[in-house]
Amino acid sequence: MASSSKKTKGKQKIEIKIIENENDRLITFSKQRIGIYKKISELSNLCGGEFFIIFSPTGKPYSFGHHSVELSLNAFLTQANLLMKPLMLLLRLL
Repeated sequence: MASSSKKTKGKQKIEIKIIENENDRLITFSKQRIGIYKKISELSNLCGGEFFIIFSPTGKPYSFGHHSVELSLNAFLTQANLLMKPLMLLLRLL
């Protein structure tokens, strides 16, 4: 019979907490972005969401389901009947 001793610990749960080192946080976000998009795609299919916006640790917006964050925000604001001018000015300043 084969030996039952393992060389590695295998898949283990890790504690979810913020990554303190900013460079490590940016690297982790970059590596996980594709997986995040896959999960967003699944959520979109399940819930009928039209677009989603996530922000990187540096504050850069990434949109899913639309080619432009600005167009996505405009669609949301139009549907919600919110005032667009102050927010558009704010976006242009960023």
